[in-house]
Amino acid sequence: MVLWAVMSTILILLTVSTHPSDSVYTLQYQGGTFLVDRSQYQQLADAFLHGRIWIDAHVPDWLAAMDNPYDEQARGTLGMQTGDPSRWDWAFYHGRYYCYFGPLPALLLFAPFKALTGTDLPTAVGCAFLAILACASLIFLIETLWKRYWHGTPRWLAVLVCTAIVAASGLTYLVLVPWFYSIPILASLALAPAGIALWARSSGDGHHTPRTPFIAIGSTLVALTIACRPAFILTAVFGIILLWPQIRTRDILSTRSRHAILSTIAAILPFLIIGCAMMAYNTARFDDPFDFGAAYNLTGCDLTQRHVSLKARLYSVLLLFLTPIGFTREFPYTMDVFSLDEANPWGFLFRNRNIIPEQFAGGLVALSPICLLALPAAIRYFIRLRRSQNSHATQCGAIGLTFLVLAVLIACIDGPFGVNARYLCDMTWLMLIGTMCLLFVWNTDARENGRRWLTVVIVALLIVGIGLQLLWLMTPGRSESWNVSNPALYDWLRRLFTF
Repeated sequence: MVLWAVMSTILILLTVSTHPSDSVYTLQYQGGTFLVDRSQYQQLADAFLHGRIWIDAHVPDWLAAMDNPYDEQARGTLGMQTGDPSRWDWAFYHGRYYCYFGPLPALLLFAPFKALTGTDLPTAVGCAFLAILACASLIFLIETLWKRYWHGTPRWLAVLVCTAIVAASGLTYLVLVPWFYSIPILASLALAPAGIALWARSSGDGHHTPRTPFIAIGSTLVALTIACRPAFILTAVFGIILLWPQIRTRDILSTRSRHAILSTIAAILPFLIIGCAMMAYNTARFDDPFDFGAAYNLTGCDLTQRHVSLKARLYSVLLLFLTPIGFTREFPYTMDVFSLDEANPWGFLFRNRNIIPEQFAGGLVALSPICLLALPAAIRYFIRLRRSQNSHATQCGAIGLTFLVLAVLIACIDGPFGVNARYLCDMTWLMLIGTMCLLFVWNTDARENGRRWLTVVIVALLIVGIGLQLLWLMTPGRSESWNVSNPALYDWLRRLFTF
């Protein structure tokens, strides 16, 4: 509780540090003019309150008349020539604007606030609120893993791990850039970890029958991620790993079997209900139950025609994980590795390649060096798997491997759409938790044999990772960077950290 309160306070302070507002302004991009409107989620909520699924925003006549409205060059040119630009990063389909981001935050947060108060909910306030919930969700999951699987791990180390994971999860970045992009990611981070934790807690110590309400609530939370950021629905695989030992039975007439049947229904039914609701919503918007609308996004490229080769897809995944940190000699000692400045020494990483680079301080492994141990820990787990007599260690390792695999899968999904700090938020928490699960299996064996070196290495890498996250927060070049949004704070930090 104390850790959550401290972290929540930090998140609130970070949110207000950039003086956020739901402003509307023109964007000059590749010689064209576009309109950026940060209140997209509030406008979606207004649409729901008025019984619509499309957003009632001005559509330029020229945009509705275009043969291909997704051609960014033509769209930008017409926006500049007419003085009536199209909106940036809004979905456009059959002459109407839509929000292709998940509708759940609009339904459960923005719309109720407007209905109760009659005023708009600032996107930054929504980001801060969801970030606080996401922080609690991550702490809840880490505490659950510590109590059930990380046997022999001292509390102080669990607290350090929790601090490092929350710091690296992207919550701090998302509240520093409190735009509509951050809302669905924060909402998913508030849902998925808590759902996984409830699944893990659904069979308490000494209980032989599963706690069906925990299973039902956990499934509901995880299933709701499809209405926020669909890639998070992959975390449903934890339902199989965590619930299967509880619901399997050989005697179909036993009391145990009846509990297993109820648990199975509780696990599956929320996914069916919420999945069908999203399919209906997609059909109503884009005439396809499986089309979430990402291809209709009016952005810096034509996503309806974009083809990403396997080579480019793999390269984008490598960048998400392995892009090095661009250290400099001047405060804050790091730089935007994907800066478009011709003098950028790291430009070779993204120039003339079929990727969409945005502000980036470094890949997941570079910013969270504890992940360097993920591969050796996984190899060691496989080598010792057959000889292991510890069921808790075996299951903890399996959970860790699942986290790692999901991180890679989500990177494969996100990579073709861009390599940026925002997408790291989808997978970093998975990668770090998976790494720690495998490392604590290894560390338990090492401690039992009187070897403490691994504990020292873990602590050192976690502390280094926290320090790198702090540097990333201060790095100029990112959206809403302090040197632009809050020069006084940036100057104070420069004096503080300049020796």
